Amino acid sequence: MKLVKELRDFFLLLDKKGKWVENLEVTEKLWKEMMEEIVIRRIPKLLDCAERLLHAGGDESICAGLYTYAIEEYGKLLLLKQYSPVNGKVHIKFRYCFRTHGPKFRIAIRNLPKECTTLRKGVFDPGIFDKKIFDVGQTADSEARLTTFYSDFTDSADSIRSVPSVDIDCLQNAIKQFKILVSNFR
Repeated sequence: MKLVKELRDFFLLLDKKGKWVENLEVTEKLWKEMMEEIVIRRIPKLLDCAERLLHAGGDESICAGLYTYAIEEYGKLLLLKQYSPVNGKVHIKFRYCFRTHGPKFRIAIRNLPKECTTLRKGVFDPGIFDKKIFDVGQTADSEARLTTFYSDFTDSADSIRSVPSVDIDCLQNAIKQFKILVSNFR
């Protein structure tokens, strides 16, 4: 019976062509529960797992990948907070916002301190570049970090996509700072 309900609920999220629905209407209660889930459970769990794995000698790119998912969840939270209930319902831009990496990374990166978004040191100085270009670069880097969990070809299809490098000290600091930010968010 539970499986039947889960399948029925899943298909409510798809349109007639089998694509994610563009917009989704949820109750105000469910909207609030989702934001609480993100702040209380999802982000802290991802940060704790990344930190524990890093301290146990785990691969820093895997830890950074877990951390990147926490950043994406934060972006999802910020997107959800932009909505306002109307008559007990919330209309969410689902397909191109809630279900897509880019919008969540962009809003998270714009709202996080630099310590939370810098996972490697380098010669890149954001003060030299236009903020819009810098945000796009950080968003692309965040999306690239997710490649830690799968293999892929480069866009030119002439080699294998590499995983972005991670500075362990930067990652540890980012996790620490992000944990503080999230705990204050509640």
